[in-house]
Amino acid sequence: MPDPRLIASLIGKLLSASNQEKLAYESKIIELLGGDPVKKVTNLPPRRGKADGGIDGRIKIRAPKITKIQDGEGLLYKKGNPVIQEAGISVKIESKKFSRIQFGGFKDDLERENLYIGVIVSATGLAPDTQRRISDIHQEGIYQFIPLSLGDLLAGNIPNEFICDHNPEKLFRELN
Repeated sequence: MPDPRLIASLIGKLLSASNQEKLAYESKIIELLGGDPVKKVTNLPPRRGKADGGIDGRIKIRAPKITKIQDGEGLLYKKGNPVIQEAGISVKIESKKFSRIQFGGFKDDLERENLYIGVIVSATGLAPDTQRRISDIHQEGIYQFIPLSLGDLLAGNIPNEFICDHNPEKLFRELN
């Protein structure tokens, strides 16, 4: 595991990078988590291009399969066994915490793309109201959000749900 001071130093370096460099780092993080930073977006007006404002890419996650079932009363959601499936990922290298507004946009984009799992990687963590909102959503049992701090990621504290190489040295080296 890398030294905590080195991790803090690298996070500081990433936070002070230009916007263009941050976008490159965000893509690299998604790739290192085994994902695809290319935005696959559906049902957006052509003027928006591929910029959906919330989903930065997609990664593979092992989690319970959620199935939508239409019945006479409306929609039901059934939680099945854990399977490998796509999750949307949002990576934010910003000095402010991941806000409830950012989270709302991310969740809306997941809904539009029929994804039930969202991964949030943030350099400075989640705002308290975002944490509360995620807790409320988890109680509903439909969507699953996995918040992951950049510090934990660099230290190798990657949840087992991730289908990727859990090698913090490689991640640290690639971002440095």
